[in-house]
Amino acid sequence: MHPLSDISTAAAPAYARRADYLPALVKRLDLFKSEAHRYLLVAHLFDDTRRMIDALEGVMDFDAIIGIPYSSGSDVTRLKWQAVYGDKVQCPKTEPEFKEVLANALQKSLDACRASDQKLVIQEVGGYAVELLHERFQDQLHLVEGVVEITKQGVWRAGQTRLRVPVLHCADSELKRLEAVRCGETIARCLDGLMRDLGNSLAGRRAAVFGAGWIGFGVAKALRRLDVIVSLIDVDPLKIAEARLSGYPATLHPTDLEQCDLVVGAAGRLSITRDVLQQLRNGCLVASASSRRIEIDVDFLEQSPACDIHPSIKAFQLPGQQGADKQICLVNDGYPANFIPGSGSVADEVVELILGELIVLMADLTTYTYEPGIHRLATEGEAVCTKLWIEQRDQT
Repeated sequence: MHPLSDISTAAAPAYARRADYLPALVKRLDLFKSEAHRYLLVAHLFDDTRRMIDALEGVMDFDAIIGIPYSSGSDVTRLKWQAVYGDKVQCPKTEPEFKEVLANALQKSLDACRASDQKLVIQEVGGYAVELLHERFQDQLHLVEGVVEITKQGVWRAGQTRLRVPVLHCADSELKRLEAVRCGETIARCLDGLMRDLGNSLAGRRAAVFGAGWIGFGVAKALRRLDVIVSLIDVDPLKIAEARLSGYPATLHPTDLEQCDLVVGAAGRLSITRDVLQQLRNGCLVASASSRRIEIDVDFLEQSPACDIHPSIKAFQLPGQQGADKQICLVNDGYPANFIPGSGSVADEVVELILGELIVLMADLTTYTYEPGIHRLATEGEAVCTKLWIEQRDQT
């Protein structure tokens, strides 16, 4: 994923061109415009997202395109996207503003659905729309066909809600697992780059990763390839057993945190708590690998004086032992480390596999009837996406 580029595909050198996967998938699925539905998108506004929108043009046109604040809240992003899609694009800068922008967009689409006898399909990331629908739009949920979700965090949030609409997802698909491996590599590479910017090396230093799921395990593996001495912490005994059998020190409860120079949260919940932060050594780098700002107790850190030591790192002065202060260095204000501007992320051709799954789910939602609740992408849908991707890779 990269910011929108001004360089067209046609102008790119031959070796930089890739197969046009998403339009080919829309063609293979033989999708057609459903007059019975309207669409709304909540997403990270990267160029792969733009390619998905363009591939769906004339088939699934979005009433509104709303960017997630921590990845898409800049004026640069807003201006670039509005230059292409007009004022249907909104890029709120803060989460409270985002919630109100989303609420207004939902109401506008629901009003249009009511007037045109249509139903609303929402594609989102993180579970924001599902929560808001059940908080503010209980009396209009009959106008919602369903929600398509891409993240485990969004599915978890949906699971905490007494759902009155279907939520379709690909969060635990096999293709998502493959993407998670690449995401772990990206996060490790980003953190290594930050340490280098500070004049240090991660090699030979100790790190703790909270969460031994797909992302956390991917981060740990990538850090170990950088010669980091890494351990894993998870509440799931099976994940601990798997990590140990893969050669990693792994525990149900954190130990030896005072020896760590890097701590990463990848549990999908608050994992780097006040207690954890107070145990860390002076200068420890603290980062999130989750899809939202949930892993780190940032509120606790913000009670202490702080200064910026890097464009993406803020050092907080916490009281240490024996009266000496210590620095705890927060990466990207507690948001995902791989969303630092310019850090790069998972390769577009990998991300597009997942976007392809979202297209399949949206097509399913407009074709079949689903009961309220959580529904996983069928293996047949995964197979369609994967087969086309392999065919195109073999041809290019």
